[in-house]
Order: sequence, then structure tokens, then C-alpha cells
Amino acid sequence: MFTLLKSPMRGSLRYVNVYYIESNGESLLVDTGFPLQESIDILNNFLKGKSKPRKVVVTHYHPDHLGLVSLFKGSDIYLHEKEIETINYLISDEFENFIRRVFSENGIPSEVESSLMRGRELVRQSINGVKLNPLEETVEVGDLKFRVLWTPGHTPGHVCLIIEDKGFCGDHVLNKITPNVSLLFPDSNPLRDYLMSLDKLLKLNLSVIYPAHGDPIIDVKKRVEEIKLHHEERLKEIIDSLTSGSLTTFEIVKKIKWYKKWEELSPVDKQLAVGETLAHLVYLEEKGLIKRVNNRWKLY
Repeated sequence: MFTLLKSPMRGSLRYVNVYYIESNGESLLVDTGFPLQESIDILNNFLKGKSKPRKVVVTHYHPDHLGLVSLFKGSDIYLHEKEIETINYLISDEFENFIRRVFSENGIPSEVESSLMRGRELVRQSINGVKLNPLEETVEVGDLKFRVLWTPGHTPGHVCLIIEDKGFCGDHVLNKITPNVSLLFPDSNPLRDYLMSLDKLLKLNLSVIYPAHGDPIIDVKKRVEEIKLHHEERLKEIIDSLTSGSLTTFEIVKKIKWYKKWEELSPVDKQLAVGETLAHLVYLEEKGLIKRVNNRWKLY
């Protein structure tokens, strides 16, 4: 049913899985890859002698998924309507002002903001001259019909494509790592959304998930429960850090046990760590377990 292309990308993940799905003379591409010449060459070499996919579905706006959409200007390119709204906001002055205010209030170092803005610029460049179309409830290619499942959390408009008991799920569920859930937008609670999306996925009783990074996930329920446990432990870690008194967001970030010491994290990983900490803090605040006073967090 599909061909997997392992497309190179920057960072510790090294590759993103791009799926080429063919049926009855028609083809669909799920995600496009990161904007590197090596990734472009892999796509172009694979498509030699084949017609370019008539449809391209991008699971979410991150550059390793959206980054090469400009190669497919002759195709219909689809994202969830919420993700198109997110992209338009992301490249606006309003977003830049929001991030600067939030980072300033929370004492976040400038290198973290710089990393975020570099990623934002990659998104802006990727969509230059490209028409983005909102997804409908289904995507058809040849004899195949995929259901579009909206799974907000990793991004506001993240989607999975479901066919029978199989799912092409982008970064919603990954095998070896937990997908990043970051607070980047005002009036949002991405961790709440993400946990609800995991429950939505569980109800489908999928036999396999084809993720955007790593190997297929066979025991979906087990992996989802592992990811949920990770977030429960992270929430407890944050609450425990506040038992001795109030802290700023950045002080909490540095107390959390990441896979490396804070000082050893790359700028991108620092950005992800800050965003994820903010997401967990907002989740706890909405639950009424913590509150913020003068830009410091404390237990209720």
C-alpha cells in the first residue's frame, strides 16, 4: 500500500518518515521532509518515472513535515484548517510580540527565542508561493479512503490519517521518545488537548501506527499509556519543585530532569524544554493546583 522514504533532517532524530501511498494509478504523499538538499534528492530520485503525487497531506506545520511542500506546487496540498490558521498566526507580528512578552515575563534566555524564530522563518520560507488547502473529513486516493482524525496537542491542527485499523499519525505517538507538547500560543492548553487526543486515538483500537519518526508501533495501547505516564510524572516533578517555595518558569525548567543537563542541551532542545514546561504549568494552573503571582509559580 505504501513506500517509506527515510528523509534526512537536522537534529537528534536524524530522519523523518515520508509515506508515498499508491492506489489504482493515483498517489498520495504524507508529509514532505526537512528542507535539505539530501532530502530533496531522495524525493526526486524516488519519483523518477512516477507521476508526482496528486495529493500531499501534511500532518502538521513543523519544518521536517512541511519543509519541502514547494516541490509539489502542482499537487493539492492539505493541512487541517486549524493548522493553516496556526501557520498564518505563527508568521505574524502578533506571534512575535506574544513570544517576546511571555519569554521576558518568565526570564527565558534570548538563545531560546532565537531558536524558535529560526524555526518560524523556515516555515515562512517553506510556504512561499504555495497554496494550502483545508482538509475535509476524508482523503481519497485511488481505491483507498482515509479518515482524517484531528489530534491537537503537538500542534493545534495536527492530524492522523486512518484507514481500517491502521494510522499514519505524524508526531502524535512516537515509539522511542515522547512527542513535544509546547505552549506557543495565547489562551491555549496544549497538554490538555494532547491527552484528550490520545484518548480519542485509543478508542479506534488500531493494530498499528506508522509514525513520522522511528519504527511502526504495534502495541498502540501500551505506548499511549507509557506516554500518559510520562506526563503524569512530569506534572508531579513540577509540583514537587514548588514544595519549597515559589519559582519562576525558568527556575522550574532548570530543575526538571531532561535527558541532558540544561547547559548541555542544544538551542532547539532548550526551546522544546521551555515550551513543554510552560504547557505543563498552564495545565496545572487550569486544574487549580498551582497559581502565578508576579510571574512566580506557587502551590495553591
